[in-house]
Amino acid sequence: MDKIKCIIVEDEIPAAEELNYIISKNDNILVNRIVHDGKSAVEIVKNEGPDAVFLDINIPGRTGTEVADIIKNFNDSIDIIFVTAYEKYALKAFKLYALDYVLKPFDEERIKITIDRLIDKRSKKNMESEKIPYMLNKLIDKIDKDKKILKKIPCESNGKTILVDASDIYYCYIEEDRTYVKTRKEKYIVMSNLYQLQEKTSFFRCHRSYLVNMDNVKEFYSWFNGTYKLVMDDEKKSEIPISRNNVKKLKEYFGF
Repeated sequence: MDKIKCIIVEDEIPAAEELNYIISKNDNILVNRIVHDGKSAVEIVKNEGPDAVFLDINIPGRTGTEVADIIKNFNDSIDIIFVTAYEKYALKAFKLYALDYVLKPFDEERIKITIDRLIDKRSKKNMESEKIPYMLNKLIDKIDKDKKILKKIPCESNGKTILVDASDIYYCYIEEDRTYVKTRKEKYIVMSNLYQLQEKTSFFRCHRSYLVNMDNVKEFYSWFNGTYKLVMDDEKKSEIPISRNNVKKLKEYFGF
């Protein structure tokens, strides 16, 4: 297995150095960066794409939970390990699909357990396509089809929470680190990230920054370098990019 690349986001330099020292004892993990604020963390994660982020919550620039939300929108395969002195954020952390929640002051044995979990998860992820038998895959597919699909999506509008019919949504997208849903005439800030929306709806993930309601697609066409664009049936005939990696899924969706 290749070394797991990680980033430490911690504004307290002694704590960052201690964490780096403990992590670096394991030959399977490589600490690429130590970052001291949330804004820099977001930029570095987007540029370097680490496998895991050890993330403090009370950091300048952006809070750790805000950074985690942005990371999961950008790439939900990146593992988040929160490191903090406060227990009160634990529930919110796990709602953001955090791998673990480690309290300060650091206990070396506790961090070793976290590292073992990370290595185990990454190892299984690399081998899962070979190990999961056919019938189990079919069972997982059935569970996915039977899972609860939201008919209404909670959104923010003028300080209130409104419920937008999922069928009225044309697409969802990220803009300036916020997640929006677009209806025929309006757009709203949504209270979930793209990964969570994908889990709760039947929308198609056509791009890392977009989810599309395929019922509201008018047409699509080949663009360049193997990519495509979807044309929505809204007033502006909005065009949504399809990344090259998702073109095959699009063709499978339409049966060709």
